Amino acid sequence: MPPPPERRWPAVLAGYVVLVGLVGLAGTPAYLYAEPVHKAAVVRLLAAVILGVGLIHLLRVVRARIDEQPPSAFERALARPRAEPHLAPVFVRLRDEIRLSTQSQGYFAHVLWPRINALVVGRFGGPPETGPAKPPGRRLLRRGPSLATLRDLIAEIEERR
Repeated sequence: MPPPPERRWPAVLAGYVVLVGLVGLAGTPAYLYAEPVHKAAVVRLLAAVILGVGLIHLLRVVRARIDEQPPSAFERALARPRAEPHLAPVFVRLRDEIRLSTQSQGYFAHVLWPRINALVVGRFGGPPETGPAKPPGRRLLRRGPSLATLRDLIAEIEERR
């Protein structure tokens, strides 16, 4: 974290003294070997280099001060609100059915299992008995099959392609 602006000025002043010294040191041979007509142009060029570095520094300071300010009401109005992720209703319904079927054996047996059988019969044909075997529920608290069991069932159906 940089020091506050009140304590930065000695370092900035020292930097500019070094800059003027280096530019003067580099420009002295150019000034000495330049023809008298071009000596003024050499001095202007060296002054332009120092002024350019100073203006770049000033621009950075001004930008930093502007960025530190809180956004105005106009800038807040321009900012777009974050879009909430949108899930397809079919996906949400299927996700909820799977979640409910793991929590209730009755829901699995009466809602999801008939839909799985209808899907298998509609896709592959044949009687429902040729479909996959109905996974057993978990007896503890009459819960439906686990997610791992359902994942294995779906993998078995997909392998029949």
